[in-house]
Amino acid sequence: MAAVDFDPGILQQAIDSSPDEVWDVAIVGAGPAGSIAACRLASNGHRVLLLDKAGFPRDKTCGDALIPDSIQVLERSGILSEVRSLGHRVTSASVFSPSQIEVPIAGEYLTIKRRILDAVIARHAVRLGANFGCETVRQVDVDARGIVHLLTARPGVTHRARFAILATGANVELLKQAGMIKRAQPSALALRCYMRSPVEIDRLIISYDRSITPGYGWIFPLGGGEFNVGCGVFYRKTRHKKANLREMFHRFLANFPLGQELLQTATSQTELRGAPLRCNLTGARVLTQNSVVAVGESIGATFPLTGEGIGKAMETAELAAAAIHSALATGSTRKLTELPWRVRTELLPRYIGYEIGERWLSYPKLNDLIAWRAQRSPFLQKLLRGIISEAVDPRRLFSIGGLLKSLWR
Repeated sequence: MAAVDFDPGILQQAIDSSPDEVWDVAIVGAGPAGSIAACRLASNGHRVLLLDKAGFPRDKTCGDALIPDSIQVLERSGILSEVRSLGHRVTSASVFSPSQIEVPIAGEYLTIKRRILDAVIARHAVRLGANFGCETVRQVDVDARGIVHLLTARPGVTHRARFAILATGANVELLKQAGMIKRAQPSALALRCYMRSPVEIDRLIISYDRSITPGYGWIFPLGGGEFNVGCGVFYRKTRHKKANLREMFHRFLANFPLGQELLQTATSQTELRGAPLRCNLTGARVLTQNSVVAVGESIGATFPLTGEGIGKAMETAELAAAAIHSALATGSTRKLTELPWRVRTELLPRYIGYEIGERWLSYPKLNDLIAWRAQRSPFLQKLLRGIISEAVDPRRLFSIGGLLKSLWR
């Protein structure tokens, strides 16, 4: 259970770079992606400047759930034990089809509020030597020598660095200025609130309830009788009509049985907060001028189908940090110029499978069919567990061949 009195201590300091000071790396955005990059680079002895426009800890609209990819990154970064101690462990997830067919998926999951998770990772970066400041960056420029200039909202204050990482989430204004945006529009929209209730739900709940088609809803337990409850919709499905997400949220709670129970017994509920999502690893360039790199949701690191983006955001940050470390250590930008190719080859195939799955499950009858077969087929159950743990390409399940195999396996 997450500690409600979590205090990260003093994180951000006033950063006043001298006119001739050049950082090795400046990172804009201290969400999981930016802070993981700061951890990796600071641990290699580089002078890292980590900036965020908000004072930490700060709230962040999210589902607050960590699946295996996130857990593995946190373990590689030496933060997992601390996150586990502050979060809530969950060992099962249940996916409900439009006709209420339940498909359980065993696995290792954690839930933890983003205000806590993000502060924990940023604090770890500071411990490793990163300098963390509260600063709004208005513009990113690269001079003729390849030095990156970060112009801030404070008059006359500019930070300079040999390399910069933009980890600004769905806010892509800096990427636009740098000419890195191919598609500025988000892929989806989600909203959530926190509810308290004595109802006992200790598994991740994801529902494709017929009342909110083509959207999806979720109920994630945070421990101590608190739940993250929300819903989302992908714009592709609603391009010919506007979706009122608030209405969808209320329909979800009113029609989905577990939502009804939660709503009827709730002792408190926070206001609804929404956020855009950028999915499919499309819409932005990863690298420009061999010195400015974009990572995380800025480049569409959120998965279609599930809307989960923390793990892949951190993985893109790991790849970027490794490439920049190589450039700083060797003086060669070869690995940096290979970064867009590595992101495409190592990560993009998984997104293709998830996008196919998202399209399939947007059709209620097909969604019900897959759920009905998954209840009866050990083969499909194994595939589902493998998809969540990333041991299986989603295209093995979301294919005619996968469904046919499930008839006898």
